[in-house]
Amino acid sequence: MYKYMTASTEVAKGGKRARTRAALIQAAGDLIRDLGYEGATLEAIAARAGMTRGAIYGNFADRDALFAAVALERWSPVIPPHVAGSSLAQHMAALGRAYFQAARERAPTAAHSAFFQVQARRHEDLRRRLADQARRINREVSEALLRLYPQSELPMPAEDLVKALGALGEGLMAAYFVDPDAYPQALFEAAFEAMAADGGRGDEPR
Repeated sequence: MYKYMTASTEVAKGGKRARTRAALIQAAGDLIRDLGYEGATLEAIAARAGMTRGAIYGNFADRDALFAAVALERWSPVIPPHVAGSSLAQHMAALGRAYFQAARERAPTAAHSAFFQVQARRHEDLRRRLADQARRINREVSEALLRLYPQSELPMPAEDLVKALGALGEGLMAAYFVDPDAYPQALFEAAFEAMAADGGRGDEPR
């Protein structure tokens, strides 16, 4: 569908700038986890990364821009590869499998990610930055979805569907973190596949 490049994938491509950004994102994320939003000052982030404040401003407009990058790196969108010719239901089931795999991979750091999200939402400027970032992602993913399936095959407007799928996935992952045995892969797949069961109503007024 749509692939986002996080700091780790940028580093894989090489380049000093990519490595610098990745180190700053890592340092900022660790400090937010350990000290909270207030404790993650630019001086502390630079020191943790072994750099100067100038390195931060050379890569990010301000502290909130850096923290928004941390959020995207630590909790990046879950998007499966698209198999040509697959139906919407098949694609939704694949998305369910992708969220299940993400839940397994993210379980060890789930508490840290949740703590970061709580800290971020206590500060209005950062919350707005994250909201703007989420809206941009939703728009881009919905545009990608419409390149795969016409609106007439979707159960609701594409951007609304993308937001609903994201909320469904986040909710299932949160439940998995608490009780993994109660939320097997089959449940994830079935929940997402059900979102395609009422396709063809995306253009109806509500």
